[in-house]
Amino acid sequence: MVTLISVTTTFRVNFSFQINIISLFLFLLIFSNTNSFSSSKLIVTELNNDVFVLDIYGKRFNLKNSDEIKSGDFLKTNNLPASFILKNKTKICLSANSSLKITTLDLIKENYEITFQFRSGDLYLSIPINSIDRHNIKFFNYSIKNSKNDLVLSKSSELELINYRNSFNLFFKDKKNKKVPPLTYLKLSKGGKIINSSKIMNSDDIKKKFLVGCINKISKDKLKNNSRELQYGCITQSGKLVCGNRYK
Repeated sequence: MVTLISVTTTFRVNFSFQINIISLFLFLLIFSNTNSFSSSKLIVTELNNDVFVLDIYGKRFNLKNSDEIKSGDFLKTNNLPASFILKNKTKICLSANSSLKITTLDLIKENYEITFQFRSGDLYLSIPINSIDRHNIKFFNYSIKNSKNDLVLSKSSELELINYRNSFNLFFKDKKNKKVPPLTYLKLSKGGKIINSSKIMNSDDIKKKFLVGCINKISKDKLKNNSRELQYGCITQSGKLVCGNRYK
């Protein structure tokens, strides 16, 4: 009888020890996954004008400073252009009535990999030259992988691209690619063909005109009061994309 009691007690102690080990393992696993999930978000450090967000859970809200962008976030502007800067110094600028989706956002070995999907309107994207993060851009039947560029994408009646800084490979849906040198303007078809390609001669003028509409120094209240007169738009002049605010 003493031996039976001893064996039973030993079994209970071992079983309890195993339960504690399993509980500790599950706690560490959940804690690790929670940290990994929270660190795979990028914080907005600066915001100008309204950016509206629809996340993958169907929640709608206005983007604010210190908010986090996540995989699946759909971003859009309405009647005013807007810009925001992420924690990794990447700057995103959307003209009025433009939209962009965060397709994926992952943290890989302490570096972010983020994939943007440009949908409509005008987008100015500035990625720091010394960025350690990987930025991919998808738009219709095209993609740019690991971009370290300043570029403009425009989609109204036509799909247009302006590259400012570094050369990059533009990938097509059929896996072909084209090397795009700095200071290049491209007019593209939605189906994946280059309609027109030219060298930009006065890139500063085009960039400044776009930024006037994108990062506006006029207060938001003043813009709202003049919304019927001051309108943002893009036109093509001599094969070049010119964007900015105009009184109409």
